[in-house]
Amino acid sequence: MICRKGGLQMLLHFVPINVFRETPQVSFFDAGVNGSNGADVVIHHKNAISPPDDGNFEQYYIHNHQVDHNLVIEGSRKFTLINPKWDEPHHVIFLNRAMGALQIPIGTYHRSESGKEGSIVLNQATRDDMFDQRKEFSPVSLRSNKQLRKARQAHPVYWIWEEERIKRVKLDCKGYSLSLIHISEPTRPRVISYAVFCLKKK
Repeated sequence: MICRKGGLQMLLHFVPINVFRETPQVSFFDAGVNGSNGADVVIHHKNAISPPDDGNFEQYYIHNHQVDHNLVIEGSRKFTLINPKWDEPHHVIFLNRAMGALQIPIGTYHRSESGKEGSIVLNQATRDDMFDQRKEFSPVSLRSNKQLRKARQAHPVYWIWEEERIKRVKLDCKGYSLSLIHISEPTRPRVISYAVFCLKKK
């Protein structure tokens, strides 16, 4: 995270995996995260959303006592991160296993979506002494949070896997609208996926 006048610029952190063995039938890798003291698994059956929408309004989780480290085990998943305190408050990550575990800092609104094939994500969390699962997983709706709605309207920064590395993409969308056409699903032993966008003049 880099401090700048007007807010905080966020450079997202991905904890890399260490591949021990990769064959057409077997994937064997170290997925450890230093300091993790909690783990949960989120399975999306088909095109699920976490948390689910509030009618026509998106909902987001926000943690005050837990840092997430989300690693895709199966499939791929799109994460949306929003933090009104950042200079660039809106990030969209097309996460696959090769990118490693996506870190979600405390105080960051987030949600995730899967394609029709579904996905499995392992979250190796770092929790402080005040962590309470009854309070950490309550969805926040765009319907009732003005600050969240405003940050959501900012042009997003996209994070994708391309040419065997993580790429940060920010488009100059003035006068244009951006829509996602397709997200590939891994078809080879080494996890590879990509996103295709369509840029249209408004």
